[in-house]
Amino acid sequence: MAGERAARVWAWIAASREGDAPTSLPALCRAAVDRLGVDGASVAAVSGPEVREPLSATDERSALLEELLLTTGEGPGAEDFMFGSPMLVPDLEAVAGRWPGFVPAAVAAGAGALFAFPLQAGAIRAGVLSLYRARPGPLTPQHLADALALADIALQLLLDGTSGISGVTGYRPLDGLSDSHAEVYQATGMISVQMGVSLEEALVRLRAHAFAASTPLDDVAGDVVSRLLRFDPEPGPGTRA
Repeated sequence: MAGERAARVWAWIAASREGDAPTSLPALCRAAVDRLGVDGASVAAVSGPEVREPLSATDERSALLEELLLTTGEGPGAEDFMFGSPMLVPDLEAVAGRWPGFVPAAVAAGAGALFAFPLQAGAIRAGVLSLYRARPGPLTPQHLADALALADIALQLLLDGTSGISGVTGYRPLDGLSDSHAEVYQATGMISVQMGVSLEEALVRLRAHAFAASTPLDDVAGDVVSRLLRFDPEPGPGTRA
C-alpha cells in the first residue's frame, strides 16, 4: 500500500511539471495544492532551529508565511524542526496564545490553517514542507497520508539534487539561496559582536527589531550589513547611523 501511494504521488508531481522541466520542488509544491485540498505550499531548507531558507512557494501568500516564520522564529514551521514530527494546526486563531508573534500576522495575511512536515530521515533533518489553507479545517486522513508521502519525496529531491545524484543535469535546489537571506546570517554575526551576545541571542534581537518596526527581516539585515543600523550593548532597539 505504501509503495502504491508513493507511486501515485510521484505521478502527481510528474504531472505538475511545466513542459519538459525536471521533477523538482516547485512541481511537488504545485502537486500538493492540486491534490491535498490546500491553498498553498512551500519548502524551506532548515539546518537548525534558527537557520531557515525558503526554496519554493506556490504563491505570494505561501512566500509571505515563510517570511513570517523566519522573522518571528515562531509557528509550526519552526517548532516541527525541534520536535521532528508534523505540526498540524487546523485553526490558527485557536493557537494565538502559543505563537503571539506569528499567528496574528499569518491570519492577517489570509491563512486559516497551517500544516508543517519535517523533511527527515532518522537523524537527518534537511527542511520543512508547509501547507496552508485559507479557511480553518483539518486535513482528511487520506490527505494527511499523501502529505507524508510528499514530504518523503521532498527530502529525496532536496538531498539528491544537492548532492548531484538526481540524474537531472544542472538541478541544484540549494543553488538559488537568496543573497538577502545570506545577509540575515551575516547581520546576525555582526550583531553578536556589537552586543557581545551569542549568535542565537543576536538573531532574536534582529527579529525583534524587524517585528517592532514592521519591516522585512531581510531589509533590516541589509541595513546592519551596510552599517546603516547598529545594535548597541544596552537593551533597546538598534541605532541608525
